[in-house]
Amino acid sequence: MSSETPPAEESPAQESPAEVNPVTESIWEERQVVAAVANPGASGNSIVALVLSITSWVVCPILFAIIALVFANKAEKEIAASNGSVGGGAFVTASKIVAWVNIGVYSAFIVLGLLALFFLTILGVSGN
Repeated sequence: MSSETPPAEESPAQESPAEVNPVTESIWEERQVVAAVANPGASGNSIVALVLSITSWVVCPILFAIIALVFANKAEKEIAASNGSVGGGAFVTASKIVAWVNIGVYSAFIVLGLLALFFLTILGVSGN
């Protein structure tokens, strides 16, 4: 009794791979290059705009939101001028939405705070 196992036989489907057609290979390489160009990197200004608009919810709300809008507009112009070589349009849109919502919410808080102060002042004066 030998402990050796017989060598596994290769099935017809597992035969050596067919030779690669050089024409097909060159087409595949061209497609890879086109795919790399079709996915441009995001604009640095668009990333800064998004970070500032998110940060504006915690630090200096309205000021950072306005600065984020400035960077978003710069990024939008940069993306339009690049003819597709620079991306980040989604970041620009997101940062504009977040910044404008921030400005709206904090402006509403300021208006409501001033109204409350006004009414409290009137009630305080008339209460004496």
